[in-house]
Amino acid sequence: MNIKARRIIPLVVLTTAVLAVFWQVQDFKFVYYDDATYVVEKPQVMAGLTWDGVAWALTATENGFWHPMTWLSLMMDRQLYRNNPGGFHWTNVQIHLLNTLLLFFFLRAATGREFRSAAAAFLFAVHPLHVEPVAWVAQRKELLSALFGFSALWAYVPYARDPRPKRYLVVLMFFILGLMSKPMIVTLPLIMLLLDFWPLERHKATVPLLIPEGLIPDRIAGKTRVWAGLALEKTPFLILSLIASIVVLHTEEKVGALSLLKELTFWDRFSNAAVSYVKYLFLTFWPTDLAFLYLHPGSTPLLYTAGALISLAAVSGGVWSLRGVAPFLVTGWFWYLITLLPVCGIVQVGPHALADRYTYVPLVGIFVAVVWGLSALAAKGRLLRWFILTAAAFGAAALMHASWLQTATWRNSESLFRQALKVDPDNYVALHNFGLYLANTGRFEEGVSYLTRAILAKPGYNVLYYSTGNVLYQRGECTRALPYLLKAEEMGFADDGNRRMIGDCLRRTGRPGESLPFYHKAIAANEKNPENHYGLALTLLELGRLDDALRHLRAALNLDEKHLKARKTLMALAFEMGDTRTVLEEGRRALANGAADEEMRHLIERARLKEEAR
Repeated sequence: MNIKARRIIPLVVLTTAVLAVFWQVQDFKFVYYDDATYVVEKPQVMAGLTWDGVAWALTATENGFWHPMTWLSLMMDRQLYRNNPGGFHWTNVQIHLLNTLLLFFFLRAATGREFRSAAAAFLFAVHPLHVEPVAWVAQRKELLSALFGFSALWAYVPYARDPRPKRYLVVLMFFILGLMSKPMIVTLPLIMLLLDFWPLERHKATVPLLIPEGLIPDRIAGKTRVWAGLALEKTPFLILSLIASIVVLHTEEKVGALSLLKELTFWDRFSNAAVSYVKYLFLTFWPTDLAFLYLHPGSTPLLYTAGALISLAAVSGGVWSLRGVAPFLVTGWFWYLITLLPVCGIVQVGPHALADRYTYVPLVGIFVAVVWGLSALAAKGRLLRWFILTAAAFGAAALMHASWLQTATWRNSESLFRQALKVDPDNYVALHNFGLYLANTGRFEEGVSYLTRAILAKPGYNVLYYSTGNVLYQRGECTRALPYLLKAEEMGFADDGNRRMIGDCLRRTGRPGESLPFYHKAIAANEKNPENHYGLALTLLELGRLDDALRHLRAALNLDEKHLKARKTLMALAFEMGDTRTVLEEGRRALANGAADEEMRHLIERARLKEEAR
């Protein structure tokens, strides 16, 4: 077999593996968990690729991240595929395939080992833990961040062997694009230092560094001087990482995503992080019972925390002791530890203890350690080599099958939530979202049953009461909705919508006087919501306070001139009071802005006839 053919085979194998596992996603739907937030209900994305959209993408931080590349990618999909979710899914697969090939190219360039690089890239391509970021449209940011991160590392290899300013700038450019996709790669400067140790071995070389003369004091010599130079070389990357981290903390705080920092102690977060490192390793080698969300336990038993810390320390010490004979273990293991740091849970974002998607880049280190380790063992004897190759073949087939099955759980919202509830029947997030999905897709009572199950699973979470009450309210079942809405208010759910719905339900059940305080609270919380003023106006009408009612109807219309119900109510009230001029004036406004129905037109005609009769 010639060299050209040998170089093509890994590319064919890797491409085939990715397509075999993920081809099915072309028939998948958006899921009722973040896909709406990122695509379906995001007007800037739904508008496709526009200049206004580009400007918005470059400044938007409303989802807790500044990731313009992700927004632009989703806009492009909308431009290409319109409302077809399969197209969005297919783009994810293509990016994952590119990531797989980039990882292979990077490892091959860095190590010179073609088969081993292909094997590590294969594990990356088909591992079940990597299904989530590929099959979930909203996780486009994870894929893009890795795409530019792997590109940066591939570009780093020729730079490391022959440092030139242009090559340095290329690496820096890819790094910046990665940060603009998702700041998951803030640890990349440290990974480059690991690569300097192995496989690039820059600490042994005499290649000049692109740092000013005299920046390192003369008293520093030997290996320390080399490592100091390598670290200084990464300074621009470290500064950018720091800036990106500050931006993330700011934007996450802005959207309230860091609320759990106040609810969980540092020890709770640290303990979960330590245990999660071990759990990720377990799931790497035994990837079963995977779900879109693993709930944070709150507190972790001290024994578990101690066991995890001892295990991690022991492995780290063992790996370091083998740095002379197996340096790939150092790079692989510490790659895993370092790249997980931003998402290990020390800074808690969301209700999860860990997440499959967080392993997308970190597991590369484990794959490298495993592949190079097994290759070293295989070199010790023919029989051992054949045993390892046979086991690897069966393992590869098992991984592909498991990933194919795991991918299928992302087919639609129902399959996703049922899988999560199969893994954890008390997963209140899955129960909550599944309930909302069912209620909004015509299976109302089934949806309410899941919502009430969510409350039983997490009775101290006020959002669950609000959601249940809201679903019942939208159905017009105020008698059933009111206890849930009042409970949410009692538990501190200070939302103007909840308070308005309480007011509406009290009015509709014959208690208009009791509704007034809730409408006033709603307006105090959000005076720019026309629905709050409209609801109060209706209550005031029932109480006979006509002038106050008129004032709030006008307030609603000032906020939304196309508010049909408010204008119709205002016109009807004016007509009843004999104020035909107001009826006609409001009617003209309604006709001018296209917010008039037949009932309103009839009222206008009656007012016109009265005016003429005068």
